[in-house]
Amino acid sequence: MAASGVRCLVKSLISSNRVMVFSKSTCPFCVMAKDVLSEAGVSQPKVLELDHIEEGPQVQDALRELTGISTVPNVFISGKCIGGGTDTARLYETGELQQLLTEAGILKKQEDS
Repeated sequence: MAASGVRCLVKSLISSNRVMVFSKSTCPFCVMAKDVLSEAGVSQPKVLELDHIEEGPQVQDALRELTGISTVPNVFISGKCIGGGTDTARLYETGELQQLLTEAGILKKQEDS
């Protein structure tokens, strides 16, 4: 696939999925990000395992062009890059991840009691 086609694919995946994770199946930081999302209440994020597709290196290049991040995981919520595994874990620990997920309509807003 041509580079422009890969960029279009990446942009389409990001825009059409409320939670999108670009990952590699053997990467511990990728596993961490997916585990944190699960712990935060995201039941089935869209995950593209770059080591399972032929275009994986081109997808990673396209992500670097779009985000400036050259490593995986690369996590997006509502089209916004929130970073990698450590970033996702930090946002979860501070409660910011839950806020982003609530704003995206993925988590239900907690009612004050």
